[in-house]
Amino acid sequence: MQDTSTPEVDPNTFTRNVPLSTYEDYRPYISRFMESPCLQSSVNSLLAPELPVFIATSSGTSGSLAKYFPKYARPEKRIVTSTVAAIPEVHGPTKCTVFSLRYTHTLNVLGVAQRVVKAIPFSLASAGILRGYEGWPGEVDILTWVVVSGHITPIAVAFVKPYHTFLLLHALFAMGERSLTTFNTIFITVFSDLVRLIETNWEDLVRAIETGQVLDLEGLDDLRPHIQVHLHPRPDRAEELRKIDSNIGAVGWLKRIWPDLTLIAGNATGSFSAVLPRVRNYVGPSVSVQCVAYASSEAWVGTVYNPESGDNLYKAQTTDDVLEYLDIEQPESAEYITQAWDLKVGKRYEVILTTHDGFWRYRLGDVLEIVGFAPEDRSPLIRFLERRNVVMRVSGEFVSEAELHRAIRSIEDIIGRVMEFSVVVDDRWFPRRYGFLLELESELRPGLCVHTAPRRLQEYLSSINSTFARFSSDSKVGEPSVRVLAAGTFSRYRSWRIGISGGGGGQIKVPTVIYDPEVRDWLVEHVVEELGDGPQKVM
Repeated sequence: MQDTSTPEVDPNTFTRNVPLSTYEDYRPYISRFMESPCLQSSVNSLLAPELPVFIATSSGTSGSLAKYFPKYARPEKRIVTSTVAAIPEVHGPTKCTVFSLRYTHTLNVLGVAQRVVKAIPFSLASAGILRGYEGWPGEVDILTWVVVSGHITPIAVAFVKPYHTFLLLHALFAMGERSLTTFNTIFITVFSDLVRLIETNWEDLVRAIETGQVLDLEGLDDLRPHIQVHLHPRPDRAEELRKIDSNIGAVGWLKRIWPDLTLIAGNATGSFSAVLPRVRNYVGPSVSVQCVAYASSEAWVGTVYNPESGDNLYKAQTTDDVLEYLDIEQPESAEYITQAWDLKVGKRYEVILTTHDGFWRYRLGDVLEIVGFAPEDRSPLIRFLERRNVVMRVSGEFVSEAELHRAIRSIEDIIGRVMEFSVVVDDRWFPRRYGFLLELESELRPGLCVHTAPRRLQEYLSSINSTFARFSSDSKVGEPSVRVLAAGTFSRYRSWRIGISGGGGGQIKVPTVIYDPEVRDWLVEHVVEELGDGPQKVM
C-alpha cells in the first residue's frame, strides 16, 4: 500500500536548494497544454496534482509571447485573486461589478481511446476563479440567472466580448438604478473608460432607459435576448436624468446620477494611478475611491490595508501561497532572499512567489517597499513601487518605469494633466530617442511653452538618471519626442487588444514601455499633435 502521508520538510532545505525562476523556466511545460491533441499522459499532474481547474491568460501586453497560468483545485473554495471577495455584501441591486466571465476557448484533454477526460477553460484569472473555484455552471445555464445577488447588471453582460459594448451595457443598467452605491472594477481605468462613454453616449443611454430597448451595439448576437428581458421602460428615470444634462463634466456630477454612490473600487496603483484625479473629479469628495487587492494572474499578493486612506498600502497575504522577498540592492540570487520576519522597514524588495499552482520561487517582477507590520499578526505592510525589469533604453542607459512616470509629471505644468501614456523607441531621427505617446485629461494648454516639453523631459531625465545624462550628452540618445493622442485612444486600445486576444472586458493593461511594433504603430495612428520646435498637425 502506498504511503500517502506528507513527510516533514526542513524549511532550510528549501531555502538552500530552490533557485529563483521566471516564466521562461515553465514555458516548455505549460506549452504541452497547447499541443494538439492534448493528452492526459502529457499534462496530468504537470505542475501540481491532477489537471487544472482552468488556465488563466495574462492581461499584460509587453510585446512578449503570451503567458498562461494553469490553476489547480485548492483545499477550499476560496477567491484568491478577485476583488469581489473584498467588497462588502449589499442587499438589493445596488452594486455594479464590471467583470468579465467569458471563457476564450476550452481545451479537451484526451485519455485512453481518445476520450475527453476533462474540458479545461481558458479565461482571465478573475473569470476562472469566480466560475471555476466557486462552482458556477456552464455558459448556457449561467445565462438563465437573473442577476448575481446584490448586482444590478444581468449576468449575460459579463459574456459580451467587445469592450465598448461591454462598458455601455454596464453604464445602461447602472444609470437606470438611482440607488446605486458601488462600482467594482479590476482596474480603475475601466471605471474611467465607462464614464467617458456615458459622457459621449448620454442621450442614447437616456433614450434606451426611457424606451426599455437595448442599444444597437456590436457583438450582442445571441446574448441580446438574455439582456433585453431585464430592461424595462423607465420614462420617469429618463426624465430625471435629462434634468442633469447641463451638469455633465462638473465636479462630482456622478452624484447627480447616483445620490447614494459611496464607493469606487479598483486597482489604482502604478500606471493606473494617472486617472485618479479624473475619477475623483467625476465623483467628488464624498465618494471613496479605493484599491481593494494587490493581485496578479500568478497569485494574490495582498489585501488593501486601511482602505479609506487611499495610500497604496497592502497587507501581505496569508493564503497557501508563500511570499518571500529579494533585496533589490543585493545580487539577483536566491541566497539573498529575505523572509518576512527579517524584513526591514523602509527597504525595497522584489516579491518572490511559491504558489499552490506549482511555481517555485517565481520572480513576479514587482518592487515593493516595506512600510511596517500589522499589529494584529505582524504581517508585512507593503506598498507597490514599480516593475523591476520594466526599463527603457535606446543605447547603453537604463531608465526605470518609475522614472518615466516622474518625468511625465514634471511637464504637466506646461501641457496639462496626463491621463495615460506609453513610451516607445522613436527611430525617426538619428540618434534614436524616447518617444512619449500620451493622452491628456483635457485640451492641450495654449501657448508656445508646450513645445518646450521635449527639452524639459530631457533635462529632467538627465537630472534623475546618470546613465541617461551620460548617453544623452554623448549624443547617443536624442531629445525625447512628445506626441499627443486623440481623446479616448487608450480606451480604444483596450477594446482593440480584447478583440485580438479574445479575452474579456475590464482587464487589459496599457504597458508603460512598448517594444511591440504592432502596438506602437497602432498608437501612432492616433497621434493628433506633436510637440517640439514647431507644432506638427497629423492628419
